[in-house]
Amino acid sequence: MAGRVVFIDTSAWIEYLKKTSHAITKEVESALAINTASTCWVVLAELLQGARSEKEIELIKDLPSVVKILKETESTWKDAGILSNKLRKQGKNIHLIDCYLVVLAKQNNARILSLDKHFPAITEWL
Repeated sequence: MAGRVVFIDTSAWIEYLKKTSHAITKEVESALAINTASTCWVVLAELLQGARSEKEIELIKDLPSVVKILKETESTWKDAGILSNKLRKQGKNIHLIDCYLVVLAKQNNARILSLDKHFPAITEWL
């Protein structure tokens, strides 16, 4: 039986694609094995932007066939903008894309898998 959806962020995918021994690589492998892995088009675009070879590009382009692509709603970008605005007013300079990823994960009841330290903090401000 599959568990909670795991939203895999760019930093986690990078470790997985590099086949590093980092603990997050095993978490990605586990999510893939039990069919709970997910991502979004923005993360795929970031991965394609940083791809180091044609082979890596093809592997990344194939990810939507093996992971769930989280669906955004009409409010996803609006809520991300509002969250970013709220954080800036509090003196916290978090990129809009990161706010979008947190909102998207929350809307899909997904746990974020990332090496970026600010994700748990952003989630607290929602």
